[in-house]
Parts: sequence; C-alpha cells; structure tokens
Amino acid sequence: MPTQEVDRIEPVLYPLLRQDLARQGPRFVVDIGDKQIDYNETFRLYLVTRHPDPYLPPDASSLVSTTNFTVTRSGLEGQLLGLTLQQEQPELEEKKSTLLQQVRRNLTTAAVSSLATTALERIPV
Repeated sequence: MPTQEVDRIEPVLYPLLRQDLARQGPRFVVDIGDKQIDYNETFRLYLVTRHPDPYLPPDASSLVSTTNFTVTRSGLEGQLLGLTLQQEQPELEEKKSTLLQQVRRNLTTAAVSSLATTALERIPV
C-alpha cells in the first residue's frame, strides 16, 4: 500500500469522500476531476500527516475520520510497567486489571446515574 504524507485534502477528492456515485450499467463510477473512475466498494483511502492536529475545513472534517497515533512518554511508561508486572508478578498485574475494570464500571454507573438525575430534575412538574 503506497503511503504519502499530506497536509490537506485536495478538493478533487471530495466526490470520492462523499461517495457521490453514479450507476453505469452494473457498475458504479465516481467523478474525479474530469474523469469517471470505476468505484470498488472495498476501496479505502488513508491519508497520513505528521501534524498532531491537522487543519481540516468543516466540509472535509465531516467526511473523514481522524485518528491520532501520537505516542507519549507516560503512555509508553504505562505499557512498559504493565509488561514488567506481567512478567515479574502476574498476580499483581491481574489484580491491577481487575481494579481498573471495577473503576471503569463504577464510573460508567455513576455517569449514568448522574445523567438520569439531571434528566429527572429538568422534567417540568
């Protein structure tokens, strides 16, 4: 898969991103520039940039999904600590994972409860 770094999305790609397809017999085509190109449903377009927060015009940002793969020092430290604990003291790593799952569950329950309370408070009597 060829990869090229980009700084912006060319407007000529908007019909492809919007999936503005036209049917020509049994196949679909998309207008790219002044040409009609056959469209394949399994086609995927990946655009790569080194910018952590690239500027996307509003019309383009609604058409694409962005993912930030920035690696942070604290993230790497956490992964290294997890791997070390898994090797040296697997029971401690298991306990840590269980506690994190409980915290996530409790936070989710608390958030749902808070939303429900807020919703009930806003209902006019």
